[in-house]
Amino acid sequence: MYDILKHTHLTAIGISFLLFFVRGYLMMRGSNAAKQKLFLIAPHIINLILIASGIGLAVLLHINPANQPWLATKLIALIIYIALGIATFKHPNLQVRKIFWLLALIVFAFIVSVAKSKNPLGFLAYLF
Repeated sequence: MYDILKHTHLTAIGISFLLFFVRGYLMMRGSNAAKQKLFLIAPHIINLILIASGIGLAVLLHINPANQPWLATKLIALIIYIALGIATFKHPNLQVRKIFWLLALIVFAFIVSVAKSKNPLGFLAYLF
């Protein structure tokens, strides 16, 4: 069960990132392709699978964010990433949307670094 959940989670992360990156790139290029149903519906399904598999892993491994600072940090960063992702495609100003997109990509990298290192500072640990 662990292997299935882990691979599902990692695959969903990759697909979610790819869809977000490509949609953001298309948005910056002014392409109407960024408004296709694939980019409007698929991320919700993929992100639901991502979150469900993450919860499944936490339950299976008996990991509680209250006891694991790295997981709590990852969840807080996920909320920030989601907010930036929404702002990326909803803000009326294209230049502001581009900034939100870049910030969301940085937060995504931070989430991955926290998950891989199990350190709440993630890649920021190298600065301190």
